This record gives sequence, C-alpha cells and structure tokens, in this order.
Amino acid sequence: MTKVSLSWLNLKPNQDIYGNQEYYSEYIIRIRETFDEFAHIPDTVFEQWLWAHHNNYETLRNYAWINYEEVEFVLSNWTNEQLSSINVINEYTDYVKGRARCTEIKDFCCIEDDLNSWMNNGTWRTPPIILDVSSIEEEIPTWSEIKSPFQLVEGHSRVGYLKSMIILEKLGKVKVASNHPVYIMKIKQPQEDILGHQESTTIQLANISLTAEEVKRISDELEKEF
Repeated sequence: MTKVSLSWLNLKPNQDIYGNQEYYSEYIIRIRETFDEFAHIPDTVFEQWLWAHHNNYETLRNYAWINYEEVEFVLSNWTNEQLSSINVINEYTDYVKGRARCTEIKDFCCIEDDLNSWMNNGTWRTPPIILDVSSIEEEIPTWSEIKSPFQLVEGHSRVGYLKSMIILEKLGKVKVASNHPVYIMKIKQPQEDILGHQESTTIQLANISLTAEEVKRISDELEKEF
C-alpha cells in the first residue's frame, strides 16, 4: 500500500490524450498561477525533479506521501566529505557507481553547460536535492526506502560524477571545488499557533492510499486530470 498526498497530486504535470507531458515552460507558469501554497519551492527544484520525475516509480514510492506545502528547500554548501555519506536508494546504487568510474571528464554524459561547469568550476551547475531525514517527525511509511541522516533525492548522475572528479583530481587531471551547492529538503515544523490546522491537514492527506499495482499504473500512465 502506498499513500499519495493531495499536494503531490496537485503538482502533477498535465498530459494530453496521447500521454505526452506538458512542457516545463507551460507547467511552471500553471503551477505558479494556480497554487500559492507552492510559492516557496524554487524553480530549479520543479525543473529537475517535481516536473521531470513526478511519474517515476521510485519517486512515487519514496516521496509522494509527503505534504509539499510543508516542505522547504534550503540552498546550502556541502563539502566532499559531507556528500560522501549520503544514502542512495538501492535502485540507483549501481547507477551512481557507474558514473563514478569515468576515467576522463569528457566521458561525462551531460550537456555542454554542465560539462563546462565541471571543467571550469569543479562542481555541478544545478544543486542536487538532499532530504534531511531528521526533519521528518511523522512515521515514515514502511514501503519508503528512506534512511537517516541524509538521503539523495535527485542528482544521482551528479553525485556519481563528483566521485569521478575526486579520483581524477588525485591523478592531476582536474581540480575539484571544496564546497558544492545543494538543496536541503526539510519538513517545516508547524508553529504552535497553527498546530491544529496542520494536524487536520495531515489527516486529510492520509485518506488517499494506493496499492503497489496502482502506483505502477500511475507511474506508467497518469493521464487523467484531477
């Protein structure tokens, strides 16, 4: 059984009758004009994750239950050491390891702007998204693969390439930045004066449950408007 929050459904990209997803440029305008409750979410987070991977099965399983009205994305700078200890879900462990085996920076599979950032700045162009698991006070669903203290939500290629960069630096081929920009995803703690409202919202969100088969169907289709 998998739970999907109302906020996650509201963030769904529209699709036409053929299953083609709306362009990001259309999506972000619609979200900004329709939902004031998501005004705190940066455009970069929408583009790289909430729009790009909203229908992804692993995203649905692990993060669709969260109320995104109560989530904040804090732009921070992390060291190589901090980034080395973040959890990667099992589905993407080999993927990250594969990106960490590049023997030349030219082997990175990314667009020119991203490649230039690696070569000139020693870091990624777009900050990955990392979940601060300690900020979650409610019980994490048993079907979600979420592990403390920090979990990589989006940016698996980038983290893998950073590992390659660190090796290439030891070989004298590149220079790696000492700090890297990241978005820390945190669940905002409710203020005492609105605690009752927060509790009622959580109850409302908890009434939408899907089986694993239904989650897979949503991941493959998600054609209906809500």
